[in-house]
Amino acid sequence: MDFEKKLKQLLGNNLKQQAILAPYTSWRIGGPAKYFCHIADLSTLKSVVKLAEDKDRPYFIIGGGSNILVSDRGFDGLVLKPLFNRLKVHPDQCLEVGAGLLLSKAVGQALSSGLSGLEWAAGIPGTVGGAICNNAGAYGGDMSQLVESVQILRQGRIKTIKNKDCQFGYRQSIFREKNQGLILAASLKLQPKDKELIRKKISDILKERKKKFGVGHCVGSVFKNVNLSQLEAQQFAENFPACPKEFIAAQTIPSAWLIDQCDLRGRKIGGAAVSALHAGIINNVGGATAEDVIILISIIKQKVRSRFNLQLREEIEYVGF
Repeated sequence: MDFEKKLKQLLGNNLKQQAILAPYTSWRIGGPAKYFCHIADLSTLKSVVKLAEDKDRPYFIIGGGSNILVSDRGFDGLVLKPLFNRLKVHPDQCLEVGAGLLLSKAVGQALSSGLSGLEWAAGIPGTVGGAICNNAGAYGGDMSQLVESVQILRQGRIKTIKNKDCQFGYRQSIFREKNQGLILAASLKLQPKDKELIRKKISDILKERKKKFGVGHCVGSVFKNVNLSQLEAQQFAENFPACPKEFIAAQTIPSAWLIDQCDLRGRKIGGAAVSALHAGIINNVGGATAEDVIILISIIKQKVRSRFNLQLREEIEYVGF
């Protein structure tokens, strides 16, 4: 039996063909997926993934679409959007969350339960699974600080792995590598705290985020910050005395500062533009294509490399290229 026929048997009317992916991404950019399906049932997910792997067909799991750029040509394979939205608070201050749950829902539940640790995620549009995969973080916090364990599907079996096995790094985890498992759920360890203090911190972060986002759709920061050794930081300070001392002390140069120094705020290619409010953000200001974004990213990297001899690296994942 061929792949498509078997896929239709497994998914029925839930299977869509040539579904445009743009509406499922924060950038609102992206062409069609050859096959697309929402999945709310774990056994169905297992069967579909096994079929794709047995038939050596490309597949991709999409969460909130907040950290990806999808090709204008789309994705010549199967795109799955799991709807695993489990949310439970345990007496030991652990938050049990499904991979498909929006981060905003987890933040809200933590607040209502008087649990602290997720405030930094306020305003981030992605899902818990995507946040774990990319070790999302902001304002001094990230997922690696909270994850106690992760439930995954790997080689047809459901397993639970501990934090150390996730190999978290800066905007990185083992799940960004092929065949390392699909995230199904996670247990996040939080700390009890006064609700009003949690609420205030969330409010402050949301106000700060609002200052950074201009007109249009975006995925937040496009580039990773640049980490330097102590010697490299000292040399950078000597070569570029305008660099704020706190960046040198932290041995981390924010990508937004580097881009700003290249006078790229507002730089526009087609419908893609560097935000006038925060140079690390690229907005879809209307009708942007993936090609527009890629050209703009290339210009930014070239300008930063020419001026600072530093290579910017993207946080985002490319799909369908």
